[in-house]
Amino acid sequence: MTERTLRRAQYEAFEFELVEQGVLVRNASHENPSDHEYLVRIADGLPDSCTCPADEHHQGACKHRVAVAIRSPVLDSAYNLQCVRNLSARPVATQ
Repeated sequence: MTERTLRRAQYEAFEFELVEQGVLVRNASHENPSDHEYLVRIADGLPDSCTCPADEHHQGACKHRVAVAIRSPVLDSAYNLQCVRNLSARPVATQ
């Protein structure tokens, strides 16, 4: 990631929502935040991908992935929720 990406991940007004697929990141710095809403997927406890154009077209992590990564409560909650869902999806052994 670039220094500019890190700075933007720190100061932009991001809102986070845990969803089944990962973390929905909404940028409230914009006039229409819902137009700037992207899904960050978590893999092995780290932000792995984002649905934003920058993540697809540029090398390195986008500001949305970095924003999730630097906010431990958000990342930890997403990872823990993912672990719980994975456990609940396993078949239960019966006797």
